[in-house]
This record gives sequence, C-alpha cells and structure tokens, in this order.
Amino acid sequence: MTEKEKREYFAFEAMCQKVLDNYYLSRGHKVDRSKSCKDFDCILDEKWKVEEKFRDREYNDILIEIVQDLKTFDAGWFIKTKCDYLHYIFMKDDSIIRFMRFKWNDFRNWYLENYLSVHSNHQSIVSKKGWGVTINLSVPIADIPKNLYFDDRPIADKRIM
Repeated sequence: MTEKEKREYFAFEAMCQKVLDNYYLSRGHKVDRSKSCKDFDCILDEKWKVEEKFRDREYNDILIEIVQDLKTFDAGWFIKTKCDYLHYIFMKDDSIIRFMRFKWNDFRNWYLENYLSVHSNHQSIVSKKGWGVTINLSVPIADIPKNLYFDDRPIADKRIM
C-alpha cells in the first residue's frame, strides 16, 4: 500500500466513523473509541465491544478477513477480534445506506459450524489495498439466516455535514 493509498484509506475510515458515531448517538448509544485496538473498534454503552467494517457501496456479500497480510501471515480480524458485535456498514459518499449488526459469537459459530460444512468452496477475494496482500472469504448475504442479524437502511438525511 502506498502512502497516498494509506492516507485515502484512513480518511475514508475516519469519515465513516464520524457518520457511524452520529448513527449510534441518534439511537441513544454512548460511543467510546478511546480504547480501540486490534481486538475491536469501539465500545458502545460502556459495555459492548464492536468490530466495524465499512465498504464504499452496497454489495451482496460480506467479506470475512482471514489473513490480513500474506507476507507476514498476520491473522485477519475474523480470527483476532474480541468483539461482542460485528457492525457491517455499506456507505454511499457520506451516508450509511445499509447497516448490519451481527451478534458476533452467534454469527461466528454459524459460519464455522454450519456454513463452511456446506460451502467449502466459496469465493475468496484477494485485496492488495490493505496491509499487504489480504485474503477475504465472501459470504453472500442471502445465505446468512435472517435471525443472525439486524438490518437497517437509514434515511439519507442522517448524513454528517
């Protein structure tokens, strides 16, 4: 990743976090990013650890990062996170177009115990835009049982100005 790409990535993530913080606050949550680390991104309501994943538009899948950097074989967030919830957010410009909340242990267990046994040959996505060469596994949203997530499509006027 070049320095320019790093700056663009950090700017995108910072913008997304500001928009998401407003989303959280509008729903009565308290947001704490001061303790963010490799294990999670923020704490909501002083107790819930949250892992956040942002994409720049809506896709029909979620990506599970298995390897963050193939050169160093650094494990991806799917293996490292210590979150209670995974928040998967699709953005358009400075608006949330789809927000998905997964109770982490339920989703992780379903994926490992049920999904992989049936879908052992699912698509992998290689990204060179992350920290080195990143390996992601694609999980179509249509394959995920609806009881495993909360799905919200906020109105466009909840943008940060």
